Amino acid sequence: MKLARRRALIGLGALALAHPAKAQAVPDLALYQAIRDEGLKRGRAMIYATSLVDGVGARLMGSPNMRRAYDWSLARMRELGLSNPRLEPIGSFGLSWRQVRAWARMIAPGDAAFAAAAAPWSVATKGAVEGCAIAVRLDADEDLQAARGRLSGKVVLLGPPKAVSVTEPSVVRYTDEEVLKGDAAEAVGAYYRTVTERRARQGREGLFKARRNAFLAAEGVAAVILDGGGDEPGVITVDGSELGGRPWLVAERPAFPVLHMAHEAYARCWRLAEAGTSTRLRLEIATEEGDPAEPGYNVVAEWPGTDPALKAQVVLAGAHLDSWAAGAGAADNGAGVAATLEAVRILRALNLKPRRTIRVVLYGGEEQGLYGSEAYAKQRLGYAPRSTAPEQLALPVEGRRAKIGPLVKGPEYEAFSVAFNLDGGSGRIRGVFTGGNPALAALYRAWIAPLADLGVLAVYDGPHWPADQSTFTEIGLPGISFLQDPLDYDSRAHHTNLDTLERLSPPDLAQAATVLAIFLINSATAEARTPRS
Repeated sequence: MKLARRRALIGLGALALAHPAKAQAVPDLALYQAIRDEGLKRGRAMIYATSLVDGVGARLMGSPNMRRAYDWSLARMRELGLSNPRLEPIGSFGLSWRQVRAWARMIAPGDAAFAAAAAPWSVATKGAVEGCAIAVRLDADEDLQAARGRLSGKVVLLGPPKAVSVTEPSVVRYTDEEVLKGDAAEAVGAYYRTVTERRARQGREGLFKARRNAFLAAEGVAAVILDGGGDEPGVITVDGSELGGRPWLVAERPAFPVLHMAHEAYARCWRLAEAGTSTRLRLEIATEEGDPAEPGYNVVAEWPGTDPALKAQVVLAGAHLDSWAAGAGAADNGAGVAATLEAVRILRALNLKPRRTIRVVLYGGEEQGLYGSEAYAKQRLGYAPRSTAPEQLALPVEGRRAKIGPLVKGPEYEAFSVAFNLDGGSGRIRGVFTGGNPALAALYRAWIAPLADLGVLAVYDGPHWPADQSTFTEIGLPGISFLQDPLDYDSRAHHTNLDTLERLSPPDLAQAATVLAIFLINSATAEARTPRS
């Protein structure tokens, strides 16, 4: 569930003060070289990625493809020789759904076929439907009152076309200077400086969107069309966020068909309709629906530690398995899954002996609200009671709701070491976020010193974008994420129809898996448990 990011990710107060670190401050250079040789010369990360992305495809939570992805993951864990590969329930998720086909075309004033995709969990149309397009702005309750009685049977173009940039490059790499000075993390710092205000606004917006959905249903619209576009031609962003709520729950999903249309087509229809030109659209959404309470799972397996005194401590290697439905889930987050599996493969190929247990967890339901990592933490580590006020429940992620009670620790809290999360596409790792932990930041600076030639240059002692690692930092445990070169993650891949294997960079993915392997084995063999804040 990453926020959309654009280009500059440091205004995190430039990197933490150096504090003495006790645990393995001097890297084992021979070990580093062996890991580099295995990962960079004999790597298999793209083999994993291709098998998942092309062989399974999109992995919308609750879909038949997600069930195939569970089986795929279990098979890969068995091949790696990990112990007890299994599905761990995260609870009832929601509607089992898949898009069979979705299309749209203009039939007046001219004829044109448009690129489109169904919103996730949209209701189906009964065959092709046709209606007059109407351009409406519904941003406040007053707008709903003004539109009352005008929308019955119409194809609603909801909101003006998005502003796009035609000047920014599509593929972005950070310069060494941007990484070292912290410019590459400035957007993260800006996000957290305004997070309290933003979450309050998101809660209010969520409640309004629910009222707007009810209004559109009561009006009897034929369908709603959203502008799915971005800065790149042909990109359709398809994640359902514009309508809010939890559409995977039958009781909460919009009661009307919803289609995302490519920006260029949407903008043309909007201009025509707003100018008063009679504009008619024909469209169809065909779907298959199954269990309305499809269960969700994390896929879990272990590499048991060898030190009797330390093997109860867990070093977690995590990535989310689910994706959105319009693309194939390559950069988000097939790359993270592939790199995580590859990191473990590298270490096992070298016949290393971790003292702590390395646990691999491929989360389900990240895109809808960190469901997998939240369930993992609640079952094993702990949780903080959260507000159930209406505006708080309208926030998409439980961990972002206001805390109303102290931390309740779980049975594995004290033994837990660290959770690593890789979820930024296939770009090479450039830095590490330690989440406000000066001792850990100092330790990691020693760890990355031999990796400068691979581009790993900085440790930022602040939080990264909210994602699965946030689940751990929220309860006081080390949750680690990485700064990666964006490549075209933001311009083409993030939650779009173009999130396909072509978005992945094989050499970058190999570097990311190699760096992750080094962090995993260092954490699993250090004398001391990972420092906590």
